[in-house]
Amino acid sequence: MMKYSWTWPRMVGAGMVALAMAGCSTSEHIYVEGRCITCVNNPVTGKPINHDPADQQTRQGVSQGDSTETTETVAVSDGRGEFIIESPVDVDTAYARIRSAFSFRSPADFGGGIHDQMRMEDVAYHHEANPGSFYRLSDYEGAVIDGHDHRVVLKAQIERNREGSRVRVSFSSVGPAGYESDDMQQALKQRFETALQ
Repeated sequence: MMKYSWTWPRMVGAGMVALAMAGCSTSEHIYVEGRCITCVNNPVTGKPINHDPADQQTRQGVSQGDSTETTETVAVSDGRGEFIIESPVDVDTAYARIRSAFSFRSPADFGGGIHDQMRMEDVAYHHEANPGSFYRLSDYEGAVIDGHDHRVVLKAQIERNREGSRVRVSFSSVGPAGYESDDMQQALKQRFETALQ
């Protein structure tokens, strides 16, 4: 019995380490406010397992620059911005069109496995629906600016506005922004307007 009690925690611990390493074996890491949230270090030695610390420091240095934000400023220089679109399209149709034009996932897009449950826990993902009234969506989205692909966390709140709808959109860069916020805002706004026609 004593042998079993010592073996079981070791197996669970080894399984958790293997899961963390398998889930983070990609070269594309997720950065939040300049900090890598998918980087893994060896718990014994402290040495990096799946990332280059020099690259992380470079990203932190770039993303922790001075940023000023006022209520009058819609797009800011740190890769974030927001805008509002009013549309004559009803809220449920607006939701359907926006879902087909962007990468917003709903709970139905996930299976029941542990990997899907972990993906639903991602800070970028959110899906809240109250048909006929409002939808709150958040997910990763790609956009091309000056011929280069960029990844952002895109949020959209679609709410009923009389017979039409009002869409509040905000975005923030995944990692250091390699684009001007005004350019990203213009590209995303054009895509939303096209989807809502």
